[in-house]
Amino acid sequence: MPTNFRSAPKNHLPSSTLVLRAPALAEIPWLVHGFSTRLGGVSAIPDSKTSRAELNLGTVNWDSPANVAENRRRFLDCLRAERMHTFLQEQIHSDLIRAVDETPAHSRRLRGDGMITSRAGLLLAILAADCLPVLVVDVRQRVVAALHCGWRGTVHRIAQKGVGRMRQLYGSRPADLRAAIGPGIRACCYRVGEEVAAEFECQFLYSASLLVIQKPQKKFVDKKYALMQSERWRGTPSHDGRMIHLDLVEANVRQLQEAGVDRSQIYSDAPCTSCHPELFFSHRRDAGRTGRMMGVIGIRR
Repeated sequence: MPTNFRSAPKNHLPSSTLVLRAPALAEIPWLVHGFSTRLGGVSAIPDSKTSRAELNLGTVNWDSPANVAENRRRFLDCLRAERMHTFLQEQIHSDLIRAVDETPAHSRRLRGDGMITSRAGLLLAILAADCLPVLVVDVRQRVVAALHCGWRGTVHRIAQKGVGRMRQLYGSRPADLRAAIGPGIRACCYRVGEEVAAEFECQFLYSASLLVIQKPQKKFVDKKYALMQSERWRGTPSHDGRMIHLDLVEANVRQLQEAGVDRSQIYSDAPCTSCHPELFFSHRRDAGRTGRMMGVIGIRR
């Protein structure tokens, strides 16, 4: 059964969870949305230390197409969306956003990292294993968007551009928008190099609020999925041994706000993928040998 982000303590989510949902989006009767976990599937990662059956939803070299198809069937069945057409792009870590109101057979060949539709019966899907799946809904016009927000897409402002495309193509008003940022790697675990930090410094005047600098010999504490420290250093990265952590969630919250979405309508308290190996795949934590989760959004017929 689907589980809302706030229906259980973040450090003790139920072991049977298949799907997480944002509370306010779950209240919209015509909307289907959800974020998968790694639980409840039929796949098995070779040489894994556990015998757990994995809900891998992406094409990876260690899993079979038959397993992936069965996992996707289970995921959609949990959402009661088994009759909807799931639309996946070839994700390329870009800022390309496409409207997919045309026939699915044509759209399926497209590449990009953002999708928007007003067509009922289409389920827009983002695959991720640390990158953020960001879902946006216009509750008045009945328009939905799904955005793949890794660090590259975030630098190119894909979340902000996604809202802009909704306004341009469908007349969406920011006051009518709600957004949900799904499970992804958070600042507690997302260490980056100086080259990535420099990209954010070049693009965002508020980069100091996104880059957390940990000085040597200081304890790094993650509490309730927000970074809580007695001392918090931010600023220009250096070569003196300090570690740089990127707050990708806050970066996308800020972009959605810049696009006009009210902060109270942005749901960003999903767990960190890297912190919870029992619940989520994590490309960073598992050194690339992992599965893929899915964030989906669509309009019921």
